[in-house]
Amino acid sequence: MKNIGRYIRIAGLISGVTASALFGSICVHAQGSPSVRLNFSGTYNATTCLLVSSPDMTVTLRTLSTQSLPTAGVADGSKVFTITMQCASGVTGARVYFESGSSTDPSTGNLALQNVSGSTSATNVQIMLANADGSRIKIGDRSTMKVIPITSTDPTPVDFIASYYATGRATAGTVNTFVTYVVEML
Repeated sequence: MKNIGRYIRIAGLISGVTASALFGSICVHAQGSPSVRLNFSGTYNATTCLLVSSPDMTVTLRTLSTQSLPTAGVADGSKVFTITMQCASGVTGARVYFESGSSTDPSTGNLALQNVSGSTSATNVQIMLANADGSRIKIGDRSTMKVIPITSTDPTPVDFIASYYATGRATAGTVNTFVTYVVEML
């Protein structure tokens, strides 16, 4: 199951900051300045949110004509999909975080198409994700992903929207991409 508590994210930050602090200390000593101490603290949280829905899923968008995506910036073919989580008591909020990776277009925050052997991929097409309220998600940007209030230990369904997104005049072909997500407790 894909469960990541806040402590993993903190540990990642500590490693990066520690390396910077060590490098900074070398520079400080080289200049003859007094040493500086950085203190770090974190919290290990044993409380978790489990995925009730299948963690790995396929969202199949409907078939569209290339005329539906004639110019850059047009989105069409929206499909709602649901990720269901169940959190332990004491958790008051969580976020489904879509991680940036090799399929992410950093300029748009959308998912770029991945080639599939034996198929011709569509061109000028990406997959755009949105929150249930229609607000756009930029993959890898937490500020665009909604915090879900957790009010009980019952399963909590979280809806998202996936759409085709044109980066230019679309051409026909297959559309395949992926994204990795984790549940972050807040």
